[in-house]
Amino acid sequence: MTEPTPKNHGSGFGRATHDRTAHNDGASFGLTRRRALAGGALGVFSAAVLSACSGNEQASKDSSASASPSKTFSPQVTVTPEANAKEVNPVVPVSVTTAEGRMSEVKISGGKDDVKGHVSEDGKTWTSDGNLEFDTNYTIKYTVTGDKGEHQSQSSFATVVAANEADAKINVQEGKTYGTGQVIQIDFSEPVTNKDDIEKSITVTGGGAAPGLFRWYSDTMVRYRPQDLWAPNSEVTIEANILGKDLGNGQIGNQNYKVTFKIGEKHYAFVDNNTKSMKMYVNDNMVREAPVTLGSKDWPSVTGKLVILEQAKKYKFDAKTLGLKKGDEHWYEPFEATNTSRLTDSGAFVHQAEPSAYNVVGVANISHGCIGLLPDDAEFFYDTFEVGDIVETQNTDYGQANPDNGYGDWNIPWEHYTDTSWHGNW
Repeated sequence: MTEPTPKNHGSGFGRATHDRTAHNDGASFGLTRRRALAGGALGVFSAAVLSACSGNEQASKDSSASASPSKTFSPQVTVTPEANAKEVNPVVPVSVTTAEGRMSEVKISGGKDDVKGHVSEDGKTWTSDGNLEFDTNYTIKYTVTGDKGEHQSQSSFATVVAANEADAKINVQEGKTYGTGQVIQIDFSEPVTNKDDIEKSITVTGGGAAPGLFRWYSDTMVRYRPQDLWAPNSEVTIEANILGKDLGNGQIGNQNYKVTFKIGEKHYAFVDNNTKSMKMYVNDNMVREAPVTLGSKDWPSVTGKLVILEQAKKYKFDAKTLGLKKGDEHWYEPFEATNTSRLTDSGAFVHQAEPSAYNVVGVANISHGCIGLLPDDAEFFYDTFEVGDIVETQNTDYGQANPDNGYGDWNIPWEHYTDTSWHGNW
């Protein structure tokens, strides 16, 4: 099937396209390279503990210290991370341990704030509390006090640089209301090769649903859906505890995310090309039946279940975005469609048909793949349905949209949802 390219606007009763980096109700988290302040920002994903910040086997002796030790008191001191370590994971605690005497003072400088810590009951180990900052050079200065005197020294290390930080964005916003078919999507700024570890770091609760499944569409994009639709009038919470996690290839997550969104009433629309009609349901009760015009034989409407991605009262449709030129058989002048609800990235919409098409609505198909309605029906649909609701189309003698062209995830049988090699009718 031919589908327009993303970022293009679709046709009159046909397809329009738009850059759906974030839907109208989409994500509030952008993909940026930024620093997570120590213990301050909520984190993203993962980070393996690099060799430079592992335990005592990698620890430094204070022979590398710049301060001169006391001639009468030179205890063996172990510092982790080891001296001059690079790419240290900011979530790994810093520790200073002495074999003799007691730790009397430890100061870590270099970040925006001093690093706090605590001393063990025996007084021999100081351990930092909270997280460090990314892309920061730190210096540890410490003092050990014993019967023979006082010993001072220092050591330095550097945390993960900005180039190895990873961010993410989630496609739902805090407190917003979505339909019962909303699919959760997380986009990562860097490729994820440690997929199992990242999945374990993400939890989805609520929504009246049993635990769902993940499906990876690429190394940078994963989706999550329950087996059945979310329960109407419920809440769903997503937690991605990926600060300090290793996504793979040394890319370290620099934030944690938590988003709670709401699920509204259950809305569902069934479009049948055989009857040229749309039946609209609210909480499983049919509330309206309306005539439609669908895609023509040259621009047929896709079949299957699709989720409303975004809505706009007005949306510009332009035939040039479909590769058409003035004089082509299917050319039309640019216009603003009314009461629009996007179903695919490539430009399938539910919208109000143009006045010139009113006489064929319910009779023939003349659009470029969209679902056209008469004005009153289009307004009712727009006012009743919301982002996350499902529209199902059947009997157009055409296949489904690719599941990542919009949210076609509900067309994938549950037993195949995690199997990216499985191919449906698209």
